[in-house]
Amino acid sequence: SSGINAEYGREESCISVGYGHLGDNNLHLNLVTPTYSTQVLGLIEPFIYEEVAKLRGSISAEHGLGLKKANYLKYSKDSGVIDMMTVIKGVFDPNAIMNPYKLLPWK
Repeated sequence: SSGINAEYGREESCISVGYGHLGDNNLHLNLVTPTYSTQVLGLIEPFIYEEVAKLRGSISAEHGLGLKKANYLKYSKDSGVIDMMTVIKGVFDPNAIMNPYKLLPWK
């Protein structure tokens, strides 16, 4: 979080806590700031997704993606894989009634 702190302007501005169930390679990351900040969010989200992509990780774990993260799937899956996932979802859920918009990027 030191890079974020430097850009945000105060050394104590951001505390990062990683936790999770590492036995299956799932790490959750929480960043705590004194108040909600779109500035910090704008700095941290691209950084995290780009680092995950460099490490060939995934932004999703065992329960898939939520509404806020669906459009970031491109950082950990290439377009061919996302297209195949869309086809498979279409086969099993042609009316898009099972968890609509909660797994794949909106097109």
